[in-house]
Amino acid sequence: MDKIEKFLDKEIRPYLKSHGGDIEIINYSIEKQELNLRLKGQCCVCPHSIETNENFIKKSILEKFSEIKNIYIETGVSDELWNLAKNILKEDRNGKLERKV
Repeated sequence: MDKIEKFLDKEIRPYLKSHGGDIEIINYSIEKQELNLRLKGQCCVCPHSIETNENFIKKSILEKFSEIKNIYIETGVSDELWNLAKNILKEDRNGKLERKV
């Protein structure tokens, strides 16, 4: 998995970070030959994320690592955005929403 992390650092992350995003490895299964990734930051909500996934991320990884046969990339709301939303909106004891900044 270190080789994959180094590849992401060198080839994938600089591009994603230039657009306010990032990527993380969720799981790598040698037995299943599967790699699970998650887009983070602005890449989660970017309308071009599907094209980026297919034509850049997946293609680059599959070309470099012949042992990987399937790549799955989550593009939903990132944990960081979810936690930010939870911190902004907290429910008080009466069920009223109060804004915390």
